[in-house]
Amino acid sequence: MKFPKVTLFLTTYNWPEAMILCLKSIANQSHLPNEVIIADDGSGIATKEAIDSIKATFPIPLIHVWQQDEGFRINAIRNKAIQRASHPYIIQIDGDVILDTHFVRDHLRFARKGRFLAGRRIRINKEESTAACDRLSYEPKSSFRSRPLAILHQNLIYNSESVRGVRGCNMSYWKSDAYLINGFDEGWTGKGPDDKEFAIRLTNAGIKIYNLKFYALQHHLHHGEEGLLDNYAINQEYFGETVKNKLIKCKNGLIKEK
Repeated sequence: MKFPKVTLFLTTYNWPEAMILCLKSIANQSHLPNEVIIADDGSGIATKEAIDSIKATFPIPLIHVWQQDEGFRINAIRNKAIQRASHPYIIQIDGDVILDTHFVRDHLRFARKGRFLAGRRIRINKEESTAACDRLSYEPKSSFRSRPLAILHQNLIYNSESVRGVRGCNMSYWKSDAYLINGFDEGWTGKGPDDKEFAIRLTNAGIKIYNLKFYALQHHLHHGEEGLLDNYAINQEYFGETVKNKLIKCKNGLIKEK
């Protein structure tokens, strides 16, 4: 099967240990992406130094896209990564996840025109996350080794009109479709269902969501969310407006309306 060329981008902010673990899992993929973009929401020098040290031996181009630290502006840095992407297909993850060896292959295996793919995450508890970051290595447990079960359940890849379960840490889509809806809404500040709002606008544009249950596995490192949820109620209202008005394009996205 011929796969499309793909850009994988990950978002990060001042957690170089998690980012290193993530990059190690990317370098170990059974099918490597064509490039990796680190979408950096204003990290300090420690992150830059970690990236510079990895670049020389990383098996594919590693691009660092940075923006000034002005609070939690993940949608802005996501849009910068989409704009910088050199290839037609995009896999989007967070920089605090550790990927199964076949993660990229799984996304590309089910990539088709008119599809948006949504994967799941498996949480790592606080103690295991701390230990993994201390030693900069993590050996997944049974959830990764259960992959043969997925081969027996291919019917669980299904078309869904719901955005339940869509997470920005594990999704993929065509770059052209991101431009169709004008990318992520940069009017949002703080954490919120911005990933689901992005997905809703795609469905409003006629793109179908496919849920990659048992495929595209990843482990998510534990972290706190202090201060990130301050605007969550307001962001929920924005989400409700998108649903109610069946919006397709946001005004403050990849292209800014004057």
